[in-house]
Amino acid sequence: MKTRNIVLVDDHVIVRNGLKELIEKLGPYKVTAQFDHGRAFLEALPMTPAPDLVVMDMNMPEMDGAQTVEALQARSSAIPVLILTLDCEEETVVRLFRNGVRGYLKKDCDAAGMKAALEDIFRHGYYHNEFLTLSLRGGEKKQKKTERDEIWEQLTDRERAFLKLVCDSREYTYGQIADAMNVQHRTVDGYREAIFDKFGIKSKTGLVLFVLKHQLFELL
Repeated sequence: MKTRNIVLVDDHVIVRNGLKELIEKLGPYKVTAQFDHGRAFLEALPMTPAPDLVVMDMNMPEMDGAQTVEALQARSSAIPVLILTLDCEEETVVRLFRNGVRGYLKKDCDAAGMKAALEDIFRHGYYHNEFLTLSLRGGEKKQKKTERDEIWEQLTDRERAFLKLVCDSREYTYGQIADAMNVQHRTVDGYREAIFDKFGIKSKTGLVLFVLKHQLFELL
């Protein structure tokens, strides 16, 4: 089995050492580099061996996790990032995924949580605990395309317009989406609940991940 190269970015040495020890026990993973903050990590790119995943703290001096992810996106970098954070507010998480993060974990997660996150990112491209209850784990690309078509057919035109605004980079609130669609707030709630019911989604984060996972945005 291929060994995955992992880079740690966290300003606490003791945390990094603990993560290194844990991660290397969870599977074919090797921590190949460590950095105190996002700026140091960015300055080291490109690096050898190239990282298969970066496990990055959200709150750091110099350059925090969100700023680093934005910088990676500006460079069109394809390096997957798993964010560790104490801030689990939905809007924060949604913003992280919009900016290219592949997963997030609370910093007090246990070994099972870390193992699940690593495995899901490497196998399926993304990790979010809501995936445990969603049928978002397509196999080959052809299967995912077929699944995408089936999902698309289940969405009404108004639900598609709603999803497009939910995933917009301008980060609309549900109230602003209602204004943009020229409907009452309760009507937008209806679109949201209908999609939740159809696909087993439970949150705004889940909606954004649903669109990303099934590559729906290019159809919206």
